[in-house]
Amino acid sequence: MLIDGQLIAVPEGQQRSAREQLDLPSDFNLVEATRVLQHDTGNGVVHIPLPPGLFVAAFENLYGQRRYGVVSMEMAQ
Repeated sequence: MLIDGQLIAVPEGQQRSAREQLDLPSDFNLVEATRVLQHDTGNGVVHIPLPPGLFVAAFENLYGQRRYGVVSMEMAQ
């Protein structure tokens, strides 16, 4: 899975925990994540670094439906 452009293995337990934090069904899979929240203010995009352990995560199911949210995950450095 990609986290900030780097290919990183995320254990199934971490993925399950992240899915539960967003109350998503088990058919959603973690496809990418970032440690930077981006917000379009209308006057430009603001980049907000998240505290350690927090990620903006994208989940997708087999039908291509995507869900996004901020989750807590412990990643090995």
